[in-house]
Amino acid sequence: MAAHRVATFDRAGQRGDHRLERAGRLAVVSAILAGALLQVRSSAALTQARGRIVQLQGIADGITRLIAYDLGVRRTYRLAGLDFPEDGTVVACPLDRSRTAFVSLQDQGRLIDLNRTPRPALEEAFRLLGVPDRTVLAVAAEIVDYRDADDVPEPTGGAELPQYRARGLLWGPRNAPFASVDEIERLPSMTPDVAAILRPVLTVYNEGGRFDLAALVAQRRPSHLDASLRQARPVPSPRQYFRMSVVVEEAGTRAGRAAIYALGGTRTGTDFLSWQQASTTVTTAVTSPLGHRSCPTVATALRAGGTE
Repeated sequence: MAAHRVATFDRAGQRGDHRLERAGRLAVVSAILAGALLQVRSSAALTQARGRIVQLQGIADGITRLIAYDLGVRRTYRLAGLDFPEDGTVVACPLDRSRTAFVSLQDQGRLIDLNRTPRPALEEAFRLLGVPDRTVLAVAAEIVDYRDADDVPEPTGGAELPQYRARGLLWGPRNAPFASVDEIERLPSMTPDVAAILRPVLTVYNEGGRFDLAALVAQRRPSHLDASLRQARPVPSPRQYFRMSVVVEEAGTRAGRAAIYALGGTRTGTDFLSWQQASTTVTTAVTSPLGHRSCPTVATALRAGGTE
């Protein structure tokens, strides 16, 4: 009788063990299936996100080319067309219910050229634009030493190779024209605060070298627009080079294009000089209200071209 009970308990225990084993296998299989399903969903979401970025990039490229084409037509045929601000103002253009384009156009002929502006003009502009007096002389002198071919430091603040080494810098002046505005970061006296002031007003594409100081001060630091600047005559731009930035956003996803477009000048004929992906953070400070009068034309052109 006792043996029978023991056998019955053994069989019951075995059945319990089998149930636990099956339950364990089921849990493992369920976990594997859940992981596979999650991976498939993630892959599909990633593919969808990539497809959206590609589509937004195409729209940004189309708008950039449209603006460049419009500039060329207006210059050649004197026809009215798009009239986006040419001072770097960021314009928000609704393209449809879900997409917005952030457009910025900057005429380089309005800016201070790093290679062609004399030192006294650099100093005057930097002071009025808010660079501290203690830094103005040094930065202006270092710009001249960076671009000129000699190894003689400018008086009162210049920097050639020995001065760079004394500051612990591994590089020296280029002793050739600035290739881009980014190179101001290499100047010994440059600081992030000063660079933030100067970057928006500097260029290497103003071949004439003349710039409208009153217009720059009015835009960047209007409280320092004194009487002499208010009475100054506007300085016309040759309108030869333009910087463009177009960023398109949809449901939190962004893609964009940044380009330099030439309408003549000595570097090329009519063509893009640079064509790069735009930083998608450039649209954080929109300075033109939503719905600029050129926006409907852009949206209509995109629909007509089947871009949207």
